[in-house]
Amino acid sequence: MLVELVKVQTTDGVRLDGALSSPQSAACDTLVICLHGVGGNFYGSRMMAELAEAIAGDSVACLRVNTRGHDYCYTGMSRMGVRRLGAAYERLEQCLEDIDAWMGWAQTRYQRVILLGHSLGALKAIYFQRFGNLGLLQRVIAVSPPRLSYRAFLAGQRSAEFRKSIANARSAVEQGEPERLVEVTVPFPLLITAESYLDKYGEQEKYDLESMVDGLTLPTDFIYGGHELEFSGVAFAGLDQSIEQIAIFEGLENLISVQRVDDADHMYTQHTPQLIELILPLIGSRQADA
Repeated sequence: MLVELVKVQTTDGVRLDGALSSPQSAACDTLVICLHGVGGNFYGSRMMAELAEAIAGDSVACLRVNTRGHDYCYTGMSRMGVRRLGAAYERLEQCLEDIDAWMGWAQTRYQRVILLGHSLGALKAIYFQRFGNLGLLQRVIAVSPPRLSYRAFLAGQRSAEFRKSIANARSAVEQGEPERLVEVTVPFPLLITAESYLDKYGEQEKYDLESMVDGLTLPTDFIYGGHELEFSGVAFAGLDQSIEQIAIFEGLENLISVQRVDDADHMYTQHTPQLIELILPLIGSRQADA
C-alpha cells in the first residue's frame, strides 16, 4: 500500500513527520494515529508497519507519526532555535503539544480519531486522554504501556541500581546541568538527560499509569504480552490485573478492557498477527470480519 508523507508543526515550533496509509478507492472518516515507543520513529517499526497495513481499509486510514521523542537524539528547530531533541531530551508532558498538532491535522480530513500507542507511545496516548484537548478523539488503544513509578522501582529487585541512576541525575541537576547526559541502567541501559530521567522516574510520579486509569472517560483498551508481564520486571509486572481491578473498583468496566497476547514479548515478536486480531475489532475495520 502506498503512503502519503505528511508533516505538522507544534505550537512551540517543532516539526514532526508521519506516513499516512489509506485506501485510494474509499472515502475515510476514521483515522488511527499510531505513536511509537522510546527512541522509535514512524518508519522504523516492523510491527507498526504491519498494523498500519492491516488497519487501513474501508473507511479507516492509519497515520504513523513521530513525536519529538523520536530516535534517541537529533538536532531540530523549535521556537527556541536549533536544539537537541529526541528520547534523551524529551519531557513526557510535551506529548500534549505533539499529539495536539496531529489532531489538528486530522481535523481537516476526518470525523473520528483513534489513538493507538505502543510502549511509551501508549502511555502518551493515555496521558493525552487525561490532560489533552480531545477534539475528535473517540478511543485509545494502549499496547504495552509501562509503569513509570518511583515508588515501584524503589521497592523492586533492582532498587540499588535505580537509586544510583536517580542519584546521578539529581547530582547533574544540582550542579546546574539539567541537560547533562547521564548513564542509567533502570528500567534499561541508556543515555538520557538528567532532567528527562527525573521527569519520567522522579518522586513526583507525574506519569504513573495506574493513577491515571480512574480518570479515563473514553473507551480505552489495554493490551499486554504474556511474556512481558511475567519477565519484564517492575515496569510491567501485574499491570494487567491492577488495571482490571481499578476499572472494577471505579465502575469503569464498560469503558476499559484489558487483553493479553499469550507468550508475546514487548515487541510482539512472532505474535503480531495475534495482536492485529485483537486490535481490528476495536477499530471497526473491515478486515476484522474477514
